Amino acid sequence: MLTNIDTYEKFSSHVFVSRETYEKLFLFQKTLIKWQKSINLISKHTIENTWERHFLDSAQLYKFVRNIEGNIIDFGSGAGFPGMVLAIMSKKNIHLVESDYKKCVFLKEIAMLTETDITIHNCRIEDLDFMNVDLITCRALASLKKLIHYVEIFINKSLREKQQLPKLLFLKGKSYYSEIVELNKIKNISFDEYPSITDEDGRILCINKVDKLNIEND
Repeated sequence: MLTNIDTYEKFSSHVFVSRETYEKLFLFQKTLIKWQKSINLISKHTIENTWERHFLDSAQLYKFVRNIEGNIIDFGSGAGFPGMVLAIMSKKNIHLVESDYKKCVFLKEIAMLTETDITIHNCRIEDLDFMNVDLITCRALASLKKLIHYVEIFINKSLREKQQLPKLLFLKGKSYYSEIVELNKIKNISFDEYPSITDEDGRILCINKVDKLNIEND
């Protein structure tokens, strides 16, 4: 596992960013540690290696989203991973969905400090209003089965007779394979998988198609 990725040179050797972008990520990280003392933003076991476990882990997704022109929704953004990191890396039209009010206050603080244009939705995923979206991202939120269920709920809110499924980009840990096996019992998915640069057992899943979604009109 990667460790001590806490300088511009080390970070950019894995995912290149400008010095200006790194300074914004550095400010993000400093503010995260400060807020962590009063609210639980990340697991206490990851505080000592936030750069690897959270920032680099999120930043590795940029190559998958840089050509997306439409809206991107980040389900269960928490402390801003991966959505806020991708927005700081200059990705536009990102929507963060987070039900915890205090975490949303934190996200607004990060957006202000880093001068990042982002939209924050303080609501449960199930309550998010429908919008046209090209990509949905998620990191460390729920099983694939549950995530697809959330996508179904969101898509079902479309007034179109047959709403096209957006691409799905999920960061998964070592349980990814068993989750795929479990999901395949009820859904037929078409996906590509890529190794994670921060977790030898993790994978980046790019899901392009999910058959048998129960899409209905409202």
